[in-house]
Amino acid sequence: MDDNPLDPAAGLRLRPLCRDRILAASPDQLLPPEHPVRAVATFVAALDFTSLFERIDARSGAPGAPAYDPRVLFALWLFATIEGVYSARDLQRRCREDLPFVWLCGQDAPNYHTLASFFSANAEFLHRVLADHLEVLLEHRLVALHEVTIDGRKMPANASKQSLHREPTLNRHRQRAEEHLARLHEQRQRAAGETARQAAARRRAAAERAGRLAAAVARVKERQAERAERNRKDEPPPSEARASETDPDVRKMKLSHGGYVPAYNTQTATDTASGLIVAVVVTAAGSDGGLLPDLVDRVEDVTGRRPQRLLADAGYANSDDVRRLEESHVEVYMPTAKERQELKAGKDPYAPKKGDPPAVACWRARMGTAEAQAVYRRRAPVAEGVHARQSNRGWKRYRLRGLAKAGIEALWQALAHNLCVLATRSWLQPLALRPATA
Repeated sequence: MDDNPLDPAAGLRLRPLCRDRILAASPDQLLPPEHPVRAVATFVAALDFTSLFERIDARSGAPGAPAYDPRVLFALWLFATIEGVYSARDLQRRCREDLPFVWLCGQDAPNYHTLASFFSANAEFLHRVLADHLEVLLEHRLVALHEVTIDGRKMPANASKQSLHREPTLNRHRQRAEEHLARLHEQRQRAAGETARQAAARRRAAAERAGRLAAAVARVKERQAERAERNRKDEPPPSEARASETDPDVRKMKLSHGGYVPAYNTQTATDTASGLIVAVVVTAAGSDGGLLPDLVDRVEDVTGRRPQRLLADAGYANSDDVRRLEESHVEVYMPTAKERQELKAGKDPYAPKKGDPPAVACWRARMGTAEAQAVYRRRAPVAEGVHARQSNRGWKRYRLRGLAKAGIEALWQALAHNLCVLATRSWLQPLALRPATA
């Protein structure tokens, strides 16, 4: 370097800078052997992708561009979920710039449209992957499913408050959308230079908006009927219901910060001992009441067996639900709905009530013991741990729209959570990545 008196580095001996050096190393050589992305690739390699392969039209000897390997797309999104990457455009960029993602896709980066389409589909496949993985752990007694914690988390949806409208406004918007769609069908190209592909995309977007508005009108009628059914004769007429024109399935819910926003209610069932998610259900119900039996059925659907114990917050089930669960040999550890009020009034909330069936009286007596209270206190750390891990991965709102696609997003989170837990539990690692047929 020249000795320039105006240069602050003049006279110093610095390491030389070389930007034109040729690195004769592959991504596999550059990636450390202990990098977590290798464990993700090992897990994906053990899965059965036959159902996804059957949907591919590109075949040997047939014309057309080759399809992307679904194993690569699945591995990319699973690792992206673990890393907190939820944008398809961001994932496309990382597949070109970030070494772990370059290693996963072999330097052949899919475009954002391919990535986005894969992420929002394949709900049945994701459900089977979760079930098969848990089956391996259950077969080798690494997960006992003796005790399951149930907890919900209300998360904002991909819809704004301004998208919520009453039925007259939705009908007016739907009429405009249908008129716009009719005009697009009349003209193949809106302007000079627009390709047939662009015109088709414009018509498809208009048709999707018209479909969402029609669904919103149907949903607002259902909610208005529900309000009228709940309304008593001595009460004033219920207020008019609203629905979102961008995501008809969402409801306005009260979140932990006290505000009301369009959101979904994500219910998670977690094995208390291992911390693994064994089932996840996304609903549009603003309350957790009455959801416990359905969650038990979902756990049985995923794992093939019913849990022996359930830890749930107060209000998840009524007396009839508790009776059915107790009679099916499932011990319910759940406080009574009016526990605090009765304690303040000097009453025993766990004393048998008049007309209680034997199973319900047994549940009340059990929850009044110190042993049951100690068991129930294990619920909060497990549930909060699941929610904290999801928040730390940046999952604080839904990206996909619609109840079905929100369920797909929750399944991706469940798989990512389980792999992260397995990576930190050395006693679970030996069989964590084996296929269900092992």
